[in-house]
Amino acid sequence: MLKSAFLLSLFTLVSFAANCQTVFQEGQGMWLMFFNRTEIAEKWSIHTEIQDRSYNISHKEEQLLLRGGVNYHLKKNLWVTAGYGYIESYPPDDAVGNTVLEHRIWQQGLYFHSIGRFFIEHRGRVEQRFVGTEYRDRIRYRLMVNAPLNKERMGPKTLFISVYNEAFFHIEDSPYDRNRFYTAIGYQFNRSLNVQTGWLGQNFNGKTKGYLQVALFANLLWSDPS
Repeated sequence: MLKSAFLLSLFTLVSFAANCQTVFQEGQGMWLMFFNRTEIAEKWSIHTEIQDRSYNISHKEEQLLLRGGVNYHLKKNLWVTAGYGYIESYPPDDAVGNTVLEHRIWQQGLYFHSIGRFFIEHRGRVEQRFVGTEYRDRIRYRLMVNAPLNKERMGPKTLFISVYNEAFFHIEDSPYDRNRFYTAIGYQFNRSLNVQTGWLGQNFNGKTKGYLQVALFANLLWSDPS
């Protein structure tokens, strides 16, 4: 257990250092996000999300992302998902260009487990992206760790920290697309609601830019958590 915790800590520290080398040279943006999971049957749930992304703190629009999907719970700690995303990307003020529309089909697998106080989520995702007049495939892997601060386990009335690193790769051309490192503090109000605020560093096209993030997770759950 101690060895696993050490390796996870080392992984996050290395990712943080790699992403912070040039982040403050690129300015700071902001992402406002809402996520929902609604259970519709014992093994089925619906995922929806809205993300409003800005180039800077003054809220110059960068991207609007709407994403939905259907989850099938193979086990309590193993889910598969298929869904669709609609994305509008806007040019910055100092660039000439039009809004780019993307239609995205995606599939993913989620696996959850715990190591001591650490709640760990592995997410692998495959995307078929129709960006403007182009088509691209992409794969992603995210390792996320949540750890409670005021309790032994995650649950209602829990203050926690959240850290993840996510790598993106193309399939058909140069493999590396981007990398994201995220760290935040959150509060779990009850089984269905938590809020997080933190910072994300995104490395893309040889540059790393930071984003302030505020996220609300509101789930409609009916099943017995035991």
